[in-house]
Amino acid sequence: MAGKPRRRGDASDRFDRAYYDRFYRDPRTRVSDARAVGKLAALTKAWSDGVGLEVRTILDIGCGLGHWRTAARRRWPRASYHGVEFSQRLCADHGWTHGSIVDFDPRRAFGSERFDLVVCQGVLQYLDDRAAAVALRNLARWTGGLLFLEALTEVDWRERCDRERTDGDVRLRTAAWHRRRLDRDFVLLGGGVFAARRAGFPFFELETG
Repeated sequence: MAGKPRRRGDASDRFDRAYYDRFYRDPRTRVSDARAVGKLAALTKAWSDGVGLEVRTILDIGCGLGHWRTAARRRWPRASYHGVEFSQRLCADHGWTHGSIVDFDPRRAFGSERFDLVVCQGVLQYLDDRAAAVALRNLARWTGGLLFLEALTEVDWRERCDRERTDGDVRLRTAAWHRRRLDRDFVLLGGGVFAARRAGFPFFELETG
């Protein structure tokens, strides 16, 4: 495959059954699965325990097949989980709330604008620069404690990801682009976990990225 990802455009129906079959259901081609997400949730749980955060509310924006819900039930069994998904098909199949990270209103949908843990995995690379910047501002507004964020970058595509299993129909940006917009509202903890500055967790200088 060429060094740059392919782009088919921004068709609203791109997240169809074939997309999820290839990248999330078929063990021969999927990029992630419940076990992989379980490891990410375990890391996030370690951080929530480490900073003394009681996770009572979780917002999963772009929840897909619901692997984070499964992981959350194990790590935070008393937490209220809210899954939001752009794919109408998955909303119908799994009961998710339909919405886009760009203009979703959690207060209207769930009665709250802020959550102890916000999850956003594999979403930002499907947005153009302007929409991605809006999405990051929304994540900052919604996160009261911790954010788990995963977004494919230029270096990831060029050097690190498995291109046979990773969707290349995306918009790639640098890690620096993301961090410039995250640093105002978040402290990077590592492994995709960020702490909201508003939470006031008392980190020592060398504990953060």
